[in-house]
Amino acid sequence: MTQVPSADPIAALIGALDGMLARVALSGDRALLRQIVGADAAHMLTGIPGSARAVLVGAQVEGRLAALGRRHPGAVTLLLGEGGRTIGMMMLDWPSSGIVTLLDLTLLPGSRRQGRGGKALSALCGVADQAGRTLRADLFYDNPARRLLARAGFILVGDDATDIVLERRPAGFA
Repeated sequence: MTQVPSADPIAALIGALDGMLARVALSGDRALLRQIVGADAAHMLTGIPGSARAVLVGAQVEGRLAALGRRHPGAVTLLLGEGGRTIGMMMLDWPSSGIVTLLDLTLLPGSRRQGRGGKALSALCGVADQAGRTLRADLFYDNPARRLLARAGFILVGDDATDIVLERRPAGFA
């Protein structure tokens, strides 16, 4: 299989999201991004008492968004939508060459477990395959997205005490 360069892989990804809408998040979307990450953090911290949970959610939101931005200054965040409403976000670092990093794929809790995450990931894999690019995802060792990524062909390539690194080679490449 030959590598097909894509002039704009983000535009190709937006076009490949069958039945879903997406757009690049702008600086004015910061509150919406905080809402998505906050809903995810609150969902993960369900068993924590309310007052402590609020503090932890706030720290999680700011920490998560800031850390990703610092480590991947060229990253692009897509807001994902369906039926006229925002349902989540996908953050990617797609450099001009080398490995493409999936930094975040977060759906609002009410939009999960309905095939939407798989649809977004499938579109990303298809665009990466066409470009001949390997995908990488770093996650916490017990993140439930690990199963979704495994179904999409990601394999474990590294780990430490708390984090794992998964990669997916493009289809047709050894």
